[in-house]
Amino acid sequence: MVKRKSRITGGLFRNIFVVLIFFSFAYFFRPWLHDLFMFFYRAPVLVELLIILFIAHQFFKRKEPKFDISGRRMFFFGSTTFTLLILFLMFSSFFSTVMPQLYLVNNLNYKTIEELPGTKENIRLMPYEVSYRYSKDSLQLSQYRLGTGNIANVNGHLTWMFPLVPDGSLLQFLLKNKGVVFVDATTQKKNTNIVWKDLSVGEGMEVFDNLYWNIYKEKYLVDLDDPFYIPYGDEIYTVIPVISYSYHQWFGLFYAVPEFGGVITIDSHGKGEFLTPEEAVDTPYLKENRIFPEKLARYYVESYVYNNGLINKWFIHNDQIDIQDISYQNRQPFLMDTSDGLKWFISTEPYGESHGIFKIFLIDAVNGYMEKYELPLKETLTGPMKARDFVRKENPRVDWSKFKMVEPLPFITNNILYWKLAVIPDDAAGIAYQAFVNSKTNDVLKFNTDEEIQNFIKMGIKTESTSSVGNVTKTNDETIEQIKQKLKEIDDLLGEIES
Repeated sequence: MVKRKSRITGGLFRNIFVVLIFFSFAYFFRPWLHDLFMFFYRAPVLVELLIILFIAHQFFKRKEPKFDISGRRMFFFGSTTFTLLILFLMFSSFFSTVMPQLYLVNNLNYKTIEELPGTKENIRLMPYEVSYRYSKDSLQLSQYRLGTGNIANVNGHLTWMFPLVPDGSLLQFLLKNKGVVFVDATTQKKNTNIVWKDLSVGEGMEVFDNLYWNIYKEKYLVDLDDPFYIPYGDEIYTVIPVISYSYHQWFGLFYAVPEFGGVITIDSHGKGEFLTPEEAVDTPYLKENRIFPEKLARYYVESYVYNNGLINKWFIHNDQIDIQDISYQNRQPFLMDTSDGLKWFISTEPYGESHGIFKIFLIDAVNGYMEKYELPLKETLTGPMKARDFVRKENPRVDWSKFKMVEPLPFITNNILYWKLAVIPDDAAGIAYQAFVNSKTNDVLKFNTDEEIQNFIKMGIKTESTSSVGNVTKTNDETIEQIKQKLKEIDDLLGEIES
């Protein structure tokens, strides 16, 4: 009897020891389990339903007679449990997706504005695809590649940036990030600059030097936006906007609503700091820069589809928006510098087959303040997707299988809404020209130089070009002056002949 009791006690201690070892490993490697854990954290209703299913399973299991081991009963019992599990997964997925957006659309203030804010000289001209190509072509390091691309304000210029990360599975354990490639996004010319700086902690390194490993060790119950990089003095700061969650309930069923949680910054030595939104605004190297998460800005606009409720979204579609992306490499929102500060711009179309412009959403890139610019329904204005068709029509001799249009950005000049599209080769080897499509008349204006674009946006000065890519004609005034000059030369020649 004593031996049997000692065996039971020994087995209990072994089980406890195994459980402790398991949870110790799980805790130490918790950054690797972050995605799995956040799946349940973002869907608390699933946890509730699984607990209810477990309790019900145990209750009915005990109600069954111990001697009843009928295969039919066991099959029925197991299949019922499995079916309920599938139904709970489907319901929790729907509930956790819809309820946060319904909450947001009813609690966010989508303030309606009468006109779009003015544009600074800090005009976004360089598309993501071209900046990536320029950065890649200028890279002369055999052991490194470009990491995640992003855009921010650097020294007063919108700038694309790509970290230099180790290239290869083994090198990820051996090398540090080498620095960052910066590309000026306010010019069409190739203007790349590499800031060399070894980063102790960063993306693309493994294991304990990895950016996400270090963040999730300290701050776990959050999601992260893509990192970007700010040079400040002799330092390069890695900046990661944070998305946190608040819990709300509907008749006892809980759901998680995403919100701006702050900013994490990490210097080149690996020293990290978490800043609240208020602290981030006053941080010197983040002043007049974007800190509000890009992913959250898009999510806020996507939530607007429930503006008139769930039934309207499913069946009636009144005042329902649709976000269209031209390129999957660089989806909306687009960061633009305006007279009101940095803004995330998202243009939307009406739900359905219509491709007219419907609403433009502006999200403050610092505090997330929402603004909505609504186009008059009586004006049949062309949207960004269909604007591409008129650019193609203007250049029928171009082989459009070798060119593409990217980053449709809205500009208002002389009270007219234009869509600016960058026309680039399919291999993104440069910018052929910038096309401005008049949303009222569908007229297309083409510009090749930065100065022409600046003049047009600021003063409405037109510089029209021929339909062939890259050849710009003179303006009407210049053409008239040339004709007058030629006529004068002919008159002078006739006078000499007569004399």
